[in-house]
Amino acid sequence: MTADERFDRIDQAIAALAQRTDRSIEALTQRFDQVDQRLERVDQRFDRVDGSIEALTQRVDRIDRSIETLTQYVLDFRQEAASRFHSIENRLDIPSTTVASIDSRLPALTKAVLDFGTISSQLEREQWRQKDVATSLVARVEKLEGIVSRIVAPAA
Repeated sequence: MTADERFDRIDQAIAALAQRTDRSIEALTQRFDQVDQRLERVDQRFDRVDGSIEALTQRVDRIDRSIETLTQYVLDFRQEAASRFHSIENRLDIPSTTVASIDSRLPALTKAVLDFGTISSQLEREQWRQKDVATSLVARVEKLEGIVSRIVAPAA
């Protein structure tokens, strides 16, 4: 084999290698394009998930504010009830003392005081029922909070 033939063979081998390299580069380019498209879709999905998370975060924030408002309302109600009971208790001290001093002289007044005691007891029972309603509200709010945490936990 002559040197020219060897060079021709080498040129052919180089040309074949260049063609295979070009095909490989083109195949890799196509694969990179596919990967890029897939990454683009994943990115879009993440954007949708981020949007959903943001919406859920806003809902949780609104629920948080509502719970804080309800909690403040319950605390204000408790404070108001306590101050009214204290005020009633202070008002009852004076009639109790007065009635005790004139009890033996005025039996009709004694009956009136007993009736007042009955009404006071009824009022006290009613106030306790109101407290039970407030406690029930707290239980419902806690249940709502549990539901919200279950909703938010799977999304996270």
